[in-house]
Amino acid sequence: MIHFNKTSLSTFLNQYWQKKPLVIRGALPDFETPVSAEELAGLSLEDEVESRIVIQKSETDYELKKGPFDELTYKNLPEDNWTLLIQGMDRLVPEVTDLLNDFDFLPRWRIDDIMISYATKGGNVGPHFDHYDVFLLQAAGKRNWKLTSQDCSEDNYIQGVDLRLMQTFRVEEDYIFEKGDILYIPPKWGHHGVALDDECMTYSIGYRTYRGQELWDSFGDHLSEMGSFKDLYIDPTWQENLNPGEITDDASEQAQALLKSVLDDKTLMKTWFGRFATQLDQVAAQQLPEPLTEEETPTFEDFMGALQVEPGLLKDAVCRFAYAEIEGTTQLYINGAIWNTFGANDKFIAKLANQSFLTQQEIMLAGDIEGNIKLLFDLWKLQYLVFIE
Repeated sequence: MIHFNKTSLSTFLNQYWQKKPLVIRGALPDFETPVSAEELAGLSLEDEVESRIVIQKSETDYELKKGPFDELTYKNLPEDNWTLLIQGMDRLVPEVTDLLNDFDFLPRWRIDDIMISYATKGGNVGPHFDHYDVFLLQAAGKRNWKLTSQDCSEDNYIQGVDLRLMQTFRVEEDYIFEKGDILYIPPKWGHHGVALDDECMTYSIGYRTYRGQELWDSFGDHLSEMGSFKDLYIDPTWQENLNPGEITDDASEQAQALLKSVLDDKTLMKTWFGRFATQLDQVAAQQLPEPLTEEETPTFEDFMGALQVEPGLLKDAVCRFAYAEIEGTTQLYINGAIWNTFGANDKFIAKLANQSFLTQQEIMLAGDIEGNIKLLFDLWKLQYLVFIE
């Protein structure tokens, strides 16, 4: 876990998370980036990798390029004032995925992805604010971060540029960050980070944003798929001499009461939210592993034999696991689906969702319940779990 130093984890969760920024000096003092700037550039040449380059040409003039790029792109870049950004690095490089273990003080299903940026001296993406929480880990070099809580609204965007830049940026806090330092920024806090050297690399551990409309639409889709909300609207008691064209308060309140009845169903709400929280975005869904073919799939007995000699099983980095206790049983969610657990033990399901891998010892201890191994076999056939090399 990251070192909060003088700020306790309890203080962070209660006073800072989604409320105000926190500077965490030496949060990961021994961190060494497993990816070099050259390797980032190499990834940006690939079609399936989401990459961008931002070049600052003047104080308010920024150029945004979207990948994939080629070698000529880099030959034509200026010496300074540019930034390369690669999204979803936790899905691409296992050593980057491992960094998420240091942030398990928050639910793993809240993570969006890890973006890595490399910048030459002066490189930046402009003053802006986001609608999500983010931890900004300085992985190499130095960066100057300026922060503001003012004017973080959409009417403060500079018009006519590809980036959502803040036109007014009143600096309230100003810091220099070095390797191992982390800056936590909650939603709607303006920030502007400028590279101070040609070694500047920053990891952005971003968390998902849930907009009300998104929640509402998803819940409606869940009700439709489950066929679980077929109650009929009932009229109020109509008054004599009514106005035939009027929607009365009583009528709309009857509709409100019907909707409220389903919103108050805690079991239904929890079941839906587990699906929603583990749903993959479009890019991640395209990165799911290919399942084993029928010819590649051994028997269940052969799989059990392999478990006894392999060091363990590792989750695919794209997949999202979560669980919930519902009416005395443990429900497993994977990639937006309610999963068949094959009678697996509740504690084993929780362990599977909580951990990024299972050791051979943990699997053997769970092997006395056949459902536990059947669940692993099901996920291995899909390659959601793979043997640790």
